Amino acid sequence: MRIACIGNAVYDITVSSNKPLVEGVRNSFSGAGFTAGGPASNAASVIARYGSPVDFYGRVGNDLNGQYVYNKMQSENINLEHLYVSNEVMTPFSFVILNTSADTRTICTVRDEIDYGTPKIGNVQYETGYDYILTDGKYVEETIKLIEKNPNAKTVIDAGRVNEGVITLCRLVNYIICSEDFANEVTGCVINDDYENNRMVYEKMKALFPKAAITITVGSRGQIIEKDGEVIVNPAYNSGRPIVDTNAAGDIFHGAFTYAMANGYDYYEALDFAGTTASLSITKPGGRDSIPELEEVTQALNRGTSYVKKLNHKAS
Repeated sequence: MRIACIGNAVYDITVSSNKPLVEGVRNSFSGAGFTAGGPASNAASVIARYGSPVDFYGRVGNDLNGQYVYNKMQSENINLEHLYVSNEVMTPFSFVILNTSADTRTICTVRDEIDYGTPKIGNVQYETGYDYILTDGKYVEETIKLIEKNPNAKTVIDAGRVNEGVITLCRLVNYIICSEDFANEVTGCVINDDYENNRMVYEKMKALFPKAAITITVGSRGQIIEKDGEVIVNPAYNSGRPIVDTNAAGDIFHGAFTYAMANGYDYYEALDFAGTTASLSITKPGGRDSIPELEEVTQALNRGTSYVKKLNHKAS
């Protein structure tokens, strides 16, 4: 199976503190970490580490941060023939602040103005023969062209933000994995613990994007999906370990889902695999560096602690 990931590649700096950030004073941090990041890049890392070939389409700047990201991805055996190195745009970077006392994170992202709106990769040579394409919605025009070049590929979108380009791609793909915030914004509703309310949100999502199988991630509760005509929740796997760092957990979920689908799992098995992978990742520090080993994921799944159950008023 051939897989392509297209989207954001950034340089991540992560620091920790046991108290909230305070404006106007010196704040002290510990546990600084430096790595490559970005939704599509992190997803590609999962796929490559688990042994499946993956090509990455995206862009970095011709600067020190870009060189670091390039070297990091190359060391993970991600094919970078389609990673464009630009002399005009700097490599985006994110400064992630973890508040360990409240299990929260604050993300500050820096990028050139040209990188907002409708960004372009640059010179892209599109390949054919992909079985799966995963996009994070950043490079809309290039994603559409890649899909057109690969009409038989199954397509997945990490729908983490609402804009015209992401909405356009959601109408094209086979699988939408979106955040709770995304579902709330596009439907004008608010997901909560009420079954009828969440069924209504899900039905509105289906009406907006009838082509796709839709997964709404709802944090520690798991994912809201449809099975046998019913709205259900696939509960999050609970490792029993304390939460250390939730950064990149969503990206890891998307990469693990795509890996599983490309390797013969059915849709619901792939969701269990992805949910377990993401849940294990948050028990370790570092975004991309928290990806669990494949053996750890399969052992957790074999213990039978991840399963699908009907969503009701008591679901948590």
